[in-house]
Amino acid sequence: MSSLRSEQPSLGDQLRAEASGVQEQLTDELLTAAEPYAATKPKRLSQVASLFFKLSLTQHTLPAVYTVVFWWLSTALIIYFNFQPALRTALFVSSFGFASLALWMLVRFRNETSVRASYLTFTAGSLLWAFVEVSFYTGFIVGPPLRPIFSIGPSMETFFRAVHQSLYHELLVLGLATSLAVFSWRAKNKFGFYTFLLFWLMHQSTKLNVFFGVANINRDFIPEPVSAIAQYMTIASMNWLFPISITVCTIVSYRLLRRVHESTAAWQKVGYVLIGMMSLLALLEHWLLVLPLDKTLWDIAIKRFH
Repeated sequence: MSSLRSEQPSLGDQLRAEASGVQEQLTDELLTAAEPYAATKPKRLSQVASLFFKLSLTQHTLPAVYTVVFWWLSTALIIYFNFQPALRTALFVSSFGFASLALWMLVRFRNETSVRASYLTFTAGSLLWAFVEVSFYTGFIVGPPLRPIFSIGPSMETFFRAVHQSLYHELLVLGLATSLAVFSWRAKNKFGFYTFLLFWLMHQSTKLNVFFGVANINRDFIPEPVSAIAQYMTIASMNWLFPISITVCTIVSYRLLRRVHESTAAWQKVGYVLIGMMSLLALLEHWLLVLPLDKTLWDIAIKRFH
């Protein structure tokens, strides 16, 4: 009897055997359920990577490239046509037409939250600023004429004379900026206003640095109708305002590009890339005022434009 009892499994052994069987059954069921996912996992990872690349391309790379191409192309065209006396009137009239279209675009798309609207409002703000530049360099909207002066270096007198000689131009910019601020006050899409405001502030900074003195000033780039402004330009290795301008431009560029990662909507990301890249280009323009450059490059450019 004692030998038969020893051959029979105990209750603990039976429970452990049943638990092991249940565990094996659950493991088999889990592996069976995971087989479809395991088969499609590489495909899903590939789809995620492809989607990430497309988003990076459309939300970051393309807006950056668009900004650079638009900036360089528009700048080159304005400079070229400013040195074609027979085309100055046509250039001013056409730029006025584009500015009118730009104003309509800014009002029309100010409440549209789409990637297309970000591109359109940025382009509209840029076209509006292009009209401001053209109206000045063609000599149509400048300021009251003044007799030339021959003082050397910046002074309060030359500063007020410079403002006076471009008074109508400055009033035009102030009026347009105020109008855009009113139009965009409660708008959802303010990138058109931000673009124009950025152009204005960076341009003012550049003009002040040229007035106080920078190393790279080429008066041959000044068109004949506004050649008098050359008397307000000062050649110097550095001025007190330049470090401040560089610091402010750098901070603005950083803040704008940081908003790209902080924004969740695609149209906001695209908009901040557009104006962030424009801010970086303005920063580059500031550095080109003082960095040592080969004069041959300027001579080649002047011959091309003339």
